[in-house]
Formats: sequence, C-alpha cells, structure tokens
Amino acid sequence: MKKLTFVLGLFVLCIFSASSLTAQIKAQTGVFNADRNISNYMLAAGGEMERVLQLNITFPKPFKEKPEVMLSVTRFDGERSVNTRYDIKVTSVYKTGFSMEIKTWGGSKIYLIGGTWLAIGEL
Repeated sequence: MKKLTFVLGLFVLCIFSASSLTAQIKAQTGVFNADRNISNYMLAAGGEMERVLQLNITFPKPFKEKPEVMLSVTRFDGERSVNTRYDIKVTSVYKTGFSMEIKTWGGSKIYLIGGTWLAIGEL
C-alpha cells in the first residue's frame, strides 16, 4: 500500500511539473525617472501637504495575464535640511503595463527620484 501511495504521489507530481513546463514564465525589467522636467511635478514644492505623482509604464511586450510587479528606488535627490519622506507603490497592473504612485509629505522636497521595475508573468 505504501508503494502504491508513493507511486501515485510521484505520478501526480510529474503531471503538475509537466504542465508547468509548458507555461513560459518570463521577466521584463525597466527603469523609471521623475524630476522637475515632468509637467505638474509637485514633489519638490515642499510644505506639509501630501504631494503625489502618477507614472504610467508600458511593458516592452504584453503579458498573457496580469504580471506581478516590483519597484526599487535606485536614484534619489532631495533637500537635506528636512527629513526625507516618500512612499512609492504600484497602483494598477495590466497585461500591457502598470501605473505607479510616488508620494511625499511633511516638508520633504524631492528633486529627483528614479529606480527600476521588475514584472514577472506568463508571456
């Protein structure tokens, strides 16, 4: 009985492994940059109010389904005389791209912020 259970378990594992091999899970990467050259750039304005910038990114190649998207900040230039506060997040994901939001508050002034994105999904 133990051998039969082992063989059945191995068979099920092989079936799931074979079906997952047919899907092409791929990653796409890119960069984003935001600075005063963008119209309506408010992150360097200062003041206590919350300031938000929306960016839209288009993937080089569309995914079959909505991918998972991760962000990383790699470039930053801000006012050093005040505390630096920022939040960066993905707000919407589509097969063809995603929207992201950069936010600051509490007197922070961001002159430039940039980074990379990574999207993982089925192509």
